[in-house]
Amino acid sequence: MSSKIPKNAMSLKQFMVHQEVLKLYRNFFRSLREVESPSDRQQLQKWVQADFRKYKHETDEVTIRNLIVNGERALKELRQSLALSRS
Repeated sequence: MSSKIPKNAMSLKQFMVHQEVLKLYRNFFRSLREVESPSDRQQLQKWVQADFRKYKHETDEVTIRNLIVNGERALKELRQSLALSRS
């Protein structure tokens, strides 16, 4: 009996990391909604997209984990900057 799972299917660990990356990406864009200037918002969106695309084909788990940590740090700094600009 042959398995119906495709050979290129992600493992559970890869799936979880993939979901974590998607969550980070969505959180960036949710935070960018708060940027008042449309041109600044668009510039930041392009920056986020370019950064995620740059590492799209990365497969090394340690590198991906480091990228996630750095992305979370950048998101935190972005949110802090937005909070300061509102006050």
